[in-house]
Amino acid sequence: MSLRYCSLHGRVFSYAQQRWLAFSQKKIREIRGYYELLCSTNTDPSFLHVLERSCDQCAATFRQRGQRSGSRDGLRPGEE
Repeated sequence: MSLRYCSLHGRVFSYAQQRWLAFSQKKIREIRGYYELLCSTNTDPSFLHVLERSCDQCAATFRQRGQRSGSRDGLRPGEE
């Protein structure tokens, strides 16, 4: 299972807690380094693979911008 990480807000998704948590970019760089090291061996490093994803704060920002511009569900009035 890959790690879901938002570099914009420095947050990682915790599957155990089912929420986004603050996580340092330094730690993500270390994890990526371990991932690269394990890729060079016969070990399955998929649990260390980091995927860039938008987090809950990203979603809230987009919602706020959409509300300010008068859009509904991310669409502008008249769009389907």
